[in-house]
Amino acid sequence: MSQPPSLRPNQLLARMRAGQVEHLYSLGNFASPRHVDYVCGTGKFQSIWFDLEHFDIPTGDLAVMNMVTRAYPITTIARFKALDYQAVMRVMETGVGGIMCAMVESAEEARQIVRWAKFNNPNPAPGETTGLRGWNGGGPDARYGAFPPGDYVRHANNEVAIICQIETPEAVARLDEIVAVPGVDGLFFGPGDYAHRIGQLGRLSHPEVIGAMKLLAESCRRHQKFLGTIGIGREHYQQVRALGAQLICPGGDMRVMNHGLRELTKTFL
Repeated sequence: MSQPPSLRPNQLLARMRAGQVEHLYSLGNFASPRHVDYVCGTGKFQSIWFDLEHFDIPTGDLAVMNMVTRAYPITTIARFKALDYQAVMRVMETGVGGIMCAMVESAEEARQIVRWAKFNNPNPAPGETTGLRGWNGGGPDARYGAFPPGDYVRHANNEVAIICQIETPEAVARLDEIVAVPGVDGLFFGPGDYAHRIGQLGRLSHPEVIGAMKLLAESCRRHQKFLGTIGIGREHYQQVRALGAQLICPGGDMRVMNHGLRELTKTFL
């Protein structure tokens, strides 16, 4: 007799809490089930980042790509601007392991995201953050009603990561307030947008950019939250790793495509 499906612990959160490093592959322009299957099958990445902020990835397609990852020890994260309750709820119901909320600039924004993302729970576990998320236990994230409601709610509240992206000087000025919000698991620094805002477009290793990231790292340590960012190229990767970044994205589909085409044309150029 087959065993009922189980609610898998969030491996990304487990690694972050253990002080380990995880590598994140980003998908936007070329997001597809086959691309997801290929990347997962390499065994080189522990998590996949679906970029819904800059690319039009329909909710149904996102759900299918999440289903593909269930065959692997992979955690998925969806990045988008959390402007309203429905946007947060629909992304979470696709079965992602975490949400990365773009351009968070205040503690109130972070608190609102947590309220939208967390269920009310009459019997919360110690340290569990609750919220006002609308009830639906019939989606892919609940395996279509296969789990007892209490188990599903507790799992969703404790095993789906909430990450706030810090990308502006305004957000850096309010770092401690944002990272201290209960229910926020970590921060993700966007050096590209930050460099753009301070007039240093494209200079990811500019001293002011690295200085801002250092402040994030210190704040995360104080509040026992994890820090993520991008690490583009070996030198920049080593730089952000030395600052304490644990969740690091070295690139994804566009970077692989560009590098691959350049390598391919070496055959005849």
